[in-house]
Amino acid sequence: MTFKQPLLWLPLLVASFFTHAASPFYQLELTALNKYAPKTMAYYQGQVLALMLVQPNCGWCKKQHKLLESLFNAQPIECRRFSVMMMATGAEKRQLERAMARYQTKFATVTLPNSLANSLESKSTPQVFLLDSNGNLATYHIGFMPEAALLAHLQTLTADAGCRISATKIS
Repeated sequence: MTFKQPLLWLPLLVASFFTHAASPFYQLELTALNKYAPKTMAYYQGQVLALMLVQPNCGWCKKQHKLLESLFNAQPIECRRFSVMMMATGAEKRQLERAMARYQTKFATVTLPNSLANSLESKSTPQVFLLDSNGNLATYHIGFMPEAALLAHLQTLTADAGCRISATKIS
């Protein structure tokens, strides 16, 4: 693993430390592959985000998805401290829609924007990018990220994160 990849992503993902400007990452427009996908990354502003890069017919991607799904579902419904998004690559939009439908996921799934695809050194999947609540790249992993490593990073990032209310209790 080299440091070239995070260095290429840093200008896109990291907002200036001395200003309150939003990260350029939040400006990205997205092409939805399922009904859960927002139009822009601004939807995730202010929350910890696990971003997973996937391709059709990738067995390790499916295993990584199941792990992320179990960690996400382990959070209380009233207080989700991190979100998960999947970005698909490696085929045309229609093929990606069909392949991602097989995941039967409730996570937002979009095509990988060209601006990000061009900055990737490695196109192998799965890849997991963990972003803090300011949109800064905290860590990334090429290949399957084991549960212990994923949990350690998420616990650090979500320690001070606020809740994203995903369900409203009616009394």
